[in-house]
Amino acid sequence: MQKKRGSKPSGPYEAYIIHVEHEDDFYFIPEGICIVGEEYRYLVYSLDSLHNFLRAGLLKFPLSELLSDGVTFRNAQIKLEDLQSYRITHGLEDVSVEELLSFLYVAEPTKYHFLERSLHNNV
Repeated sequence: MQKKRGSKPSGPYEAYIIHVEHEDDFYFIPEGICIVGEEYRYLVYSLDSLHNFLRAGLLKFPLSELLSDGVTFRNAQIKLEDLQSYRITHGLEDVSVEELLSFLYVAEPTKYHFLERSLHNNV
């Protein structure tokens, strides 16, 4: 299941891939997408089982730390990857959140498997 909180931004937004290196693991895997809209409201698109963990981790630390080396939160490493250059490269600067998520899922469905339910429920 997917969870998202709050309302989708109607204006400009920033988008990030949420990478997590779980305890006793050796590599980061994408576990969610974070959308930051007006007034720095965070929307997290992930599996239900990780939603509260990811959201709590994102809200606890400054964006600058999450984007640089990442942070340790509840025995896991969380790191954000800015999608701005990806959006520019693929002509996605001015698309809606739904269009961005759909593009990501269609381009790499295995990597972004956690978006499937959101897309089928019209985000």
